Amino acid sequence: MDDKIEFIAKHKNWFVVKKIKIDENTENIEIARLLASIDETVLNKIVEYLPFDIDKLYKIADEIFQKKKGRITEEEIAQVLKKLKSPATTRKLNEITESKEGKEILKAILNNIILERLGIQTRVSPKVIEKYIENMQTEGLK
Repeated sequence: MDDKIEFIAKHKNWFVVKKIKIDENTENIEIARLLASIDETVLNKIVEYLPFDIDKLYKIADEIFQKKKGRITEEEIAQVLKKLKSPATTRKLNEITESKEGKEILKAILNNIILERLGIQTRVSPKVIEKYIENMQTEGLK
């Protein structure tokens, strides 16, 4: 069997295929790009399949921090993270679910929303890897 990575998903109107055949000419960075793309696809879809009111979660996120233009100070970041981890925020999650595990799921999603609004990337972007590959090829960088 040939080395390969295949991700195929079909559910109702959602259909996606991401694959790569791996041979001696395939560079590891190409594999990383595909894996990052699969990760991005899966992360975006997970939220759609959860049984929670995600709009309410975004309202909680808006109360914690709304994305703004310009530089965010370290003090602002500290305040936002303090709000994010506060018992008041945890209590607000009770409006969405009373389940302990459900709150843990929602906390993880909320953490990602807030960190990305702060400009702190929580995932490796396939677009950034693509740009890296392009720059590597044109400039001969590593």
